[in-house]
Amino acid sequence: MWINLQNNFFKKIAALGKSQQLYIIPTLDGIKLAFLNVTLLVIGLVYANNYVLLFNFILFCLFLGSMYYTHFNLQGLELISAKTSPLHVNDKGVLTLQFKTTSGLGHYFLGLRLQNNLIDLQDKNFTFSFEANSQNTLKVDVPIKGIIRGDLVISRLCIETLFPFHLFRCFVYFKHHLRIVVYPERKNLEIHHAQTIQEEKHDEGDDFTLNNFKPGDPLKRVHWKKLAQTNHWYSKKLNTPNSNPIMLSLTGDHLSKLDLENQLSSLCFALYQSHYQNIKYGLTLGNIIIAPDHSSFHLKNCLRALANYES
Repeated sequence: MWINLQNNFFKKIAALGKSQQLYIIPTLDGIKLAFLNVTLLVIGLVYANNYVLLFNFILFCLFLGSMYYTHFNLQGLELISAKTSPLHVNDKGVLTLQFKTTSGLGHYFLGLRLQNNLIDLQDKNFTFSFEANSQNTLKVDVPIKGIIRGDLVISRLCIETLFPFHLFRCFVYFKHHLRIVVYPERKNLEIHHAQTIQEEKHDEGDDFTLNNFKPGDPLKRVHWKKLAQTNHWYSKKLNTPNSNPIMLSLTGDHLSKLDLENQLSSLCFALYQSHYQNIKYGLTLGNIIIAPDHSSFHLKNCLRALANYES
């Protein structure tokens, strides 16, 4: 019940839209300590017991001191940048956060919350600390829950601390439009459709690299112009793939949700396989047609088309 109340409180605070404003609330232990203070104060006054009043005063100083240091531990922290690389469903990416702090004492035992119910930081007890008067970089593993793909947006990041006695929770929200591209899961299911395109092959082309000529290399690969210029033997190594291009597509237009996700996963695996085998590949998804090509930029375009496809 207490956890649900806390989560609802965090959601209401986040909905206010205020960024980099510190909030502090007592934890359950803090509320217990406050109740104990009030009880001891009443007992001490009723029975005129100075020892009870002294003990109550000590606990009250602990309560106020904890509130001050918890709040002070988070002051001066600023988020400079947040970025992450694309990842696949049921995969784990790395979120890189860069902070700047103006605190002369640093920040200790900080925790991280992401305002998105599709991301689950597995280690709930994970904490980190920052050095004083410096820029600090934090890298956090970000797993994606469930079957979800497309553009995932994290609008706010929350940093919180319970330091030093877990009597108060101080937290601050940082507004940051962090966009994560989630590709389909890679599965070798081979349930997609692949069509080979016959293409006229050329042994020579402009897309090649030069290597030192080795005994056994075919003479047709010799770069004669370079030989005449430098009097050194070079052989051409073609960078363009020699295999016929292929067009990858779904097996049908009206598929169930599960069949669609499985075929997208199968296509995702086929894209990587074709890319690593140096084969030109294209993609057809409904009205989207991507012509065959072979480059890292082309692979990203195809993966993004898979991620954002809706039947």
